[in-house]
Amino acid sequence: MGIENKMTVITKRAYNARHIETIQLSAERFDDKDSGLRLFYGDEDDHVLDRMECFRIITLEEAISILPELENIIYSNIKPTYYHLGKDGHFYESASFGSENIPEYDPFLNAFMKNNK
Repeated sequence: MGIENKMTVITKRAYNARHIETIQLSAERFDDKDSGLRLFYGDEDDHVLDRMECFRIITLEEAISILPELENIIYSNIKPTYYHLGKDGHFYESASFGSENIPEYDPFLNAFMKNNK
């Protein structure tokens, strides 16, 4: 995946704190500019994930400025799933967001669709 003209979605908390602990690569894309990457602080709940106003859309270049390791993830042809920051500072694949009460769907697309009905 090239980063030119690609966008990503990040929660406002992750953006404001300049901190990302959970990455989702979604197989679903809103359009051709959507990279499929969803970036989270890591402890968001349903209240956040269901509300479009809790997200920002930024360029992949800006996302990389927040999390330089993201560039390695982007170019490693990762499969659509979740990745969590380990205590050793590396990201590891996971089958879920990491919380039992969070559904397995693309939160950005779900929030966007709710707001555009």
